[in-house]
Amino acid sequence: MSNFKRKRFTNILLLMLLAFIICYQSLQSMRANAWYFNSLNLLDQSESLITHGDLILAEQAITLATRLDPTHPHYWQISAYIKTLVFTQINENNNQHFLKYNEVELELLKSLQYRQAWANTWIELAKVVSYQEGASDRVYTYIQMAKKTGPFNLYVQLGIIQIGLMNWQQLSPSFKALYISELKLATLYGKEFDKAFEIARQVNKIPLLCLSLKFGRNFKPVRERYIYQKNCN
Repeated sequence: MSNFKRKRFTNILLLMLLAFIICYQSLQSMRANAWYFNSLNLLDQSESLITHGDLILAEQAITLATRLDPTHPHYWQISAYIKTLVFTQINENNNQHFLKYNEVELELLKSLQYRQAWANTWIELAKVVSYQEGASDRVYTYIQMAKKTGPFNLYVQLGIIQIGLMNWQQLSPSFKALYISELKLATLYGKEFDKAFEIARQVNKIPLLCLSLKFGRNFKPVRERYIYQKNCN
């Protein structure tokens, strides 16, 4: 076989191999996406209506998705979210609490490894770490990353409010100032601010939220609304 024919044959083999790899990766991606949407469909309802069985099936589906496509940030974020829901539905000892939080933290870090400019993931990471460490420097750093990537993101603001409410007694002066600042920004979203009361109720901090809103002209529109009068008067 001449050198020309040998090179041509080699090039054809390389092209066939490349085509095979592309087809294989595309097939894997399609399969992963199918499992991802299977998981989302199971979660597409109010959290209070999601059963433990739904969560187990959703976790199995998203685990398959991450195995088929381990570089997709959405898959790791959903996997962390499902683990958080499973964790809140069952009672475990403190050591298991730590292990579960650690699993969620690692999956959120994997998500951020493939997409750092994702504010919601940064604030979720801050919340998970705060469950383990309180209002630590690491939590504050993650919050700053969330603010940097989503400065006008209501989800981020509500996450900061939640962390502030849960750890009020140990907040540093700068952390307390950040909490008040985010509270002011969140009130600009009108009725969407009602979610802050839902969060406060979930963490048993309604009195603290009411006290935070009691003074200051920035909070006057909130104090005039029914939800404030219902929960705070």
